[in-house]
Amino acid sequence: MLQAAVRKRGKRYSFVGFVLFHYTLFVLLGSIMASAACLSAYLVSRKRAMRYAFAGFLFYFFDVAWVFQDDFFTGADAGLGAAYAVVVSLVLVVTGGGFLTSFWLLVCDYLGEERRVFKVAPAVLFVAASVAVLALLPEGDLRSFLFYFPRELYLFWMLLFAGFRFLVTKDESGRNRLRRHRLLYVLLWVLGLMIVAEDVCVFLLPDPVLLGPRAYAPERNFAENVLMLCCAFFACRDAFRVLSLRFERPPMHEGGRQEELIDDNLLLYGKRYRLSERECEVLRYVLVGKDNQNIASAMHLALSTVKVHVHNILQKTGQPNRQALVQDFWKTS
Repeated sequence: MLQAAVRKRGKRYSFVGFVLFHYTLFVLLGSIMASAACLSAYLVSRKRAMRYAFAGFLFYFFDVAWVFQDDFFTGADAGLGAAYAVVVSLVLVVTGGGFLTSFWLLVCDYLGEERRVFKVAPAVLFVAASVAVLALLPEGDLRSFLFYFPRELYLFWMLLFAGFRFLVTKDESGRNRLRRHRLLYVLLWVLGLMIVAEDVCVFLLPDPVLLGPRAYAPERNFAENVLMLCCAFFACRDAFRVLSLRFERPPMHEGGRQEELIDDNLLLYGKRYRLSERECEVLRYVLVGKDNQNIASAMHLALSTVKVHVHNILQKTGQPNRQALVQDFWKTS
């Protein structure tokens, strides 16, 4: 009977481990996909908000990864003991502060907050509070709770600051801009409170409160993971909008790197659609945003001649207009 109970318990732990493994992979995948999408959007738009979002999700990827690696490696098993625990805790301070500060800078950028001290102070306070908890409190559930609590405070600070700016701003267009994000704002408040409640149940209340996978993995906070996945969804949505807009309206300005890319692909594109040498030359001017009159002046041709060349290029490539032609060039190059 005892052996049957042991086997049953082992199966339960194996099932929980199976669930946690794939769940954590999903969180890691969501974080890195959001980071990559934001980086792509930043590279084509140069929006600082996308750069901050890229850094935030990348930091969170490593934050989850450091927790994940404990499933395969423990310092105690390797003889590192307390030193390993200290290193992991300090790394979590860096990764936690990294993703929270990145999103705080995103909030400041969105709200137009430019005071340098105001941007830096929350990060400094977060690191100071986290290190103080590690240095001053004895190991135990209370220290674990207080170690993670500055994360929630940082989140609540961002939400309170955004809410305060919404209330005090007199610019109606600015209020409407903030009002568009009210669903995300309310969702972050709800999930933030759930994060605190989850940590209270795990670290401060008696063991019987521990139910489900968190009982086997107290260092994870599932409400925090859900919050970040929600943010990843909204960030990817905005990033894809930026990328879609960039595709619909491709770059059409002259510049060193831009012209290099055009020259690298123009010959192949011309061969694909059997464009003449003159038509390729006209197409090059179209790709950098020149209108027919400017093309005629640059090539010393009659305006009517340029119109004929453009018409022939559109016919050969099967595109209805110049914008579609530019899209097709960048899509196939």
